[in-house]
Amino acid sequence: MYCRSGQEFSTEHVAPPLRTRRWSEFGSETLSEMTVRARSDSGLRAHIHRRNLGPLGFVVVTSSAAEASSSAACPGPWAREADDCLMLTVLDHGRSSLSQSRWSADLEAGDIVIRDLNKPWISRSDADVGLILIKIPYSVAARSHPDPERLVGRHLSAADPRVAFASDVIRASKRALQAVDEESWNARLGPVLESVFHMICHDGPVPLGGEACGSHRSLHRAASGFIARNLADPDLSVGGVAQALGVSVRHLQRAFLDTGASPREFILQQRLAEAARLLGRNQGAQRRRITDIAFSLGFGDASHFTRAFTRHFGTPPSAYRSDAA
Repeated sequence: MYCRSGQEFSTEHVAPPLRTRRWSEFGSETLSEMTVRARSDSGLRAHIHRRNLGPLGFVVVTSSAAEASSSAACPGPWAREADDCLMLTVLDHGRSSLSQSRWSADLEAGDIVIRDLNKPWISRSDADVGLILIKIPYSVAARSHPDPERLVGRHLSAADPRVAFASDVIRASKRALQAVDEESWNARLGPVLESVFHMICHDGPVPLGGEACGSHRSLHRAASGFIARNLADPDLSVGGVAQALGVSVRHLQRAFLDTGASPREFILQQRLAEAARLLGRNQGAQRRRITDIAFSLGFGDASHFTRAFTRHFGTPPSAYRSDAA
């Protein structure tokens, strides 16, 4: 059931056949578009509560054995309120594994890891588990570390006393939020958790990803996020992205050199990828027309969309939709 604020969901009062779908829907809104699969014969039992703490967000999750996975390249609406964010994950109890493209971490109680919701991820547990997630806006992360992307994949073990201290503060924050339903706690706990994050940034080991990320990579991330949020704008352009980020077009183009695609090509690729996703999920009575999907993604001409889609995927949109049915 959803609570009045829309910030909580539990499978308790949901019919068993609908639990994974409803859980996936709320999780997709909170984190990034995801699917959930129960790993227990008794089905899925889960509860999630989220709260905004100023610019930060605080999420408490309990679940029976399950696997959640996301192939999305953009955070969900709640996470995206911060424009762009990292997600600090604390294992409150049980055991869990978390992985992204370049790293994986097996977590035990008190361990901490930082993930990037702009990239696909998989979270898995074989038994009941409790997680605490803290949404860290990229702008906040940048105040604590000159290149926040280097924090992604950092697995901090609770065997380190400093990590254990950080975990204890985060768990105590959870208990305080559960015990005291007052807005004043939000204002008080936000700066505390930001300080904990700052401490984690400078006391941890080398990230598991091991990838050097300079200013160009950070600019590429900022540009990717801006493009993902503005795909529907028919006037989205390389010049407009550069202006929004306060850099020159040439500087923006250099940030894309190592990706194999220019900023203009990247914009088109992202629009086509989103179109493919929408074509694959729009079935039955709720199915949208192909032209409507094209216009909703900034294509001003349906024939231009069809040609671009066919070149990219090797099949026209109508055939792609039929194959996905």
